[in-house]
Amino acid sequence: MRLTEHLAGLNADDQGAFARRNAENASIEELFDALDLDPLGEWAMLHLTDALTRRGPGIIGRIEARLVERPTRHGAYALGETLIALLRDLPETGPAIVRVFIAAGEAALRTEASSRGARTFVIHLADCAMILERALPEARPLARAFIVRARDEPVPDTFSLGRASFLVGDEQGGDSGGPG
Repeated sequence: MRLTEHLAGLNADDQGAFARRNAENASIEELFDALDLDPLGEWAMLHLTDALTRRGPGIIGRIEARLVERPTRHGAYALGETLIALLRDLPETGPAIVRVFIAAGEAALRTEASSRGARTFVIHLADCAMILERALPEARPLARAFIVRARDEPVPDTFSLGRASFLVGDEQGGDSGGPG
């Protein structure tokens, strides 16, 4: 029986306990599929993303393919968290991870009428800029497109708009699009 089939019928606490015991031995596809479960408890998500992170930088291309194929999937945030954990552990993965977030954010803007689908990628790109302590000029076109889309919405998400402005360099006190 697959990981997702076991997790699907459990409450959040039991999902977390089951994921803690079984995520490490699950296949990458099982981990990906499990992250798309709705609902998925926070502890389960953390154990699943940790199991993916432990697979190392070789996982980046597989995550990119999954995110670009369907960027608004339920597990997009968790896959982004996996990439952020890799970046913290291995800063040299930065260029590849930034490219994944840009590609997924662009795909999200193409597939969804609202800015909500790209929100997680803009936020994760801002995280990348802070972790890498540098501006991300390559992320500016996506951030600008996100801002244009989000500002036209009835109730714009001010947090993600702030992160996008940070990437563009419009945040008060700086014009670099990133720290330092």
